[in-house]
Amino acid sequence: MIAVVYRGDLADIAKRLRSLLGASELDCSADRPDLTIVVGGDGTLLEAIHKHPCVLDSLIVHIGGGRINFYRTTRIGEMALEEIARRVLARDMNVVELPTIDAGGCTAVNEVVIRNVDYRKLLSFRITGAAPIISGRADGVIVSTPQGSPGYAVSAWGPVVDYRLEAFVISFIVPYTLYLRPLVVPQEPLEISTAQEAELTCDGYGGLRGRSFSIRRGARRLRLAVFGEYDYYDRVLSRLLSP
Repeated sequence: MIAVVYRGDLADIAKRLRSLLGASELDCSADRPDLTIVVGGDGTLLEAIHKHPCVLDSLIVHIGGGRINFYRTTRIGEMALEEIARRVLARDMNVVELPTIDAGGCTAVNEVVIRNVDYRKLLSFRITGAAPIISGRADGVIVSTPQGSPGYAVSAWGPVVDYRLEAFVISFIVPYTLYLRPLVVPQEPLEISTAQEAELTCDGYGGLRGRSFSIRRGARRLRLAVFGEYDYYDRVLSRLLSP
């Protein structure tokens, strides 16, 4: 089954694709799709995944209509809709599997962020499970996937990491403790405890509150369809150079 989800202003394109593919509107409470067409930007893709968890269990074809389109299969206007439909129906595409992060029930494609519930104040934290144990104070902690490393994490001076590495990237938002520097660690379980009530978000969604958080390698992976080769570093460069 093929399902379509889209950004509101791209409804006409989405409806045309739905007709060409014999697809239906995305509805996780009904039949679960084995392939999901996402029409919109990266934000539309992440919103679809977090609002409709069944999306992550399907192969994703992302028709990019945003500014960055980091997770694109192709961009709107690069290929005729009829050709996109032909390739999808023939399964004429490659599949790239990207890791995720599990954080207490929410699944992040890009990153998990932990901040003080009172954003005006610093967060005191301790991270165990990585070597060495890390503790300090900062405006927040970012734990990202490799493909999420060129996003929010890089704004906190984190490194860009190849998507093929099984690693977490730990970065710190405006660290008050000066020895805190970004780290690349194995995808082993992390425990993050905080002195203050904190909030954890996954890709900007969720809002789990507490003083203790468990970070794990996600059991599910983002299965992204691409036409041709997966040009990861071209995508990274486009993201970093985007105004």
